[in-house]
Amino acid sequence: MGSNGKTVPHNSTHVTAFGLVLDIPPATGGGCIYEGPFTDYVVNLGPASYEPKVGDGSGLDYNPRCMKRDVSLAFANTTKPTDVVALVGGNDNLEAFSTFFELPNGVHAGGHFTIGGDPGNDPFVSAGDPIFYQHHAQVDRLWTIWQALDPKARFGKVFGTSTAFNTPPSPNVTLDFELQFNVLAEPQTIRSVDSTIDGPFCYIYV
Repeated sequence: MGSNGKTVPHNSTHVTAFGLVLDIPPATGGGCIYEGPFTDYVVNLGPASYEPKVGDGSGLDYNPRCMKRDVSLAFANTTKPTDVVALVGGNDNLEAFSTFFELPNGVHAGGHFTIGGDPGNDPFVSAGDPIFYQHHAQVDRLWTIWQALDPKARFGKVFGTSTAFNTPPSPNVTLDFELQFNVLAEPQTIRSVDSTIDGPFCYIYV
């Protein structure tokens, strides 16, 4: 997936998203990717959750720039195989699993911040770095493994509201809550996408 960013002096990234304020310390890179298939790769959206923003600050204005990475050993230390095993094997209900999964230094967010950089540190546009898709395949895989450890108790379960960290406040979701994909796809209920082998899907992880 390409290299870290070039090592350049830089400050912390002050991230504001979902009602949270995080200071992501500078790590081992910070500059443009310099090696591999994404050398000279250009990202166009963002930043949306930290400065410097352009245009109206929504992150949707055209803003071409090189893709940067800032691999963090500190965040990598919170997403080790032992952390993954503890997450999947140590949480028996969805509330506990989801809570630990979504901690700022948990396996989900910690994976993003391990890569860091721009747009990797931005929760709203981090998909601009192609490594996002590899990371989120792992997120989906861990969710599927956790379900499979106790299928009768863990399939068809929901927890929480429809907004990240309940910001802004929103009602609790149900299995019939519709996920909106705008121009990308037709809406789907949570019930229809709860399993990788039912509904519109047909795949397993090996």
